[in-house]
Amino acid sequence: MNTSEDRMVQLTLSLQMRERWLVVVECTAYFSVVLTAFMGNILFALTFYKIRTLRTPQNYYLVSLAVTDILNAAACSIALVALAEETWPYGYFICQLQGVIMSICGSVSTLTLGMIAINRYTKICRSRSLYQKIFSKRNVLTFIGISWIATSTLVVSAFFARRTVYFYHPGKCWCFYKLDMDESLGLYIYITICYSMVVSFSFSAIVFSYYKVFRKIHAHYVQVGNSFLRDENSRALAEELKITFMLLVTVLAFFICWTPSIITDLYEVFGGYHTLPRQVYMLNVFTFVGSSAVNPVIYGLMKKEFKEAYKTVLKCL
Repeated sequence: MNTSEDRMVQLTLSLQMRERWLVVVECTAYFSVVLTAFMGNILFALTFYKIRTLRTPQNYYLVSLAVTDILNAAACSIALVALAEETWPYGYFICQLQGVIMSICGSVSTLTLGMIAINRYTKICRSRSLYQKIFSKRNVLTFIGISWIATSTLVVSAFFARRTVYFYHPGKCWCFYKLDMDESLGLYIYITICYSMVVSFSFSAIVFSYYKVFRKIHAHYVQVGNSFLRDENSRALAEELKITFMLLVTVLAFFICWTPSIITDLYEVFGGYHTLPRQVYMLNVFTFVGSSAVNPVIYGLMKKEFKEAYKTVLKCL
């Protein structure tokens, strides 16, 4: 069994030959993660809507992340039926739709994390007037809108290169890209360039911005420690540090959850599709979906303002 089709059959048989208890465990665990992602981000969105004090320009980025996580959870929930029925029960359109939604949400999330990093850098390392000029509510919403429109355009444009962009993967039980230079060189080049642009921008912005931010904060506290001063600026900076650290944890959680997916997808591109054990693909699935569930938890645990707002909203439901 050397061809991709043969390996796919073998992987499909591995899915269909599971013990009944394993089917129940996998479906229950998967449903729990998807439900947590969906309900957690819905709660955050309601909290943002209900509590006026949370409607700061920088928090609109978190709302954009919440929207991507809600849509991603909805798209991933489709795979629950495939996981239970051990085959793809939907047609061509749903397969392509799921792939499009997951691709858009993944790219927008990555870009948003990059924009958040730039926001933190400008807030802490540059002048207050420059920050207020660049990151007004109108500008922030414009940046977010551009990221959604540009990403959606790039993802949908892939269909000009090939009618079928996404394929059912029996190891993951969902539809995703299948990059093959032999079958569609144009699509392979297009997707590679698009994702390289998104990742390069976001990763560069994150590394540069957080390095500068923590360097500035360290230098400030060294100066304050040497002079024994405790002024209003120090207290304000301490608050910004809490926010920055929370957002950095969000970035780290995102990359930790996505690392198995990135490694698996890269391996398949260069090593061959459907070549890994089904258990590896399932780890990929759970960590990927888990990335949509962790953000509301991080906000509640690390920021008292969000924790109290959650409690307020839940009491009103």
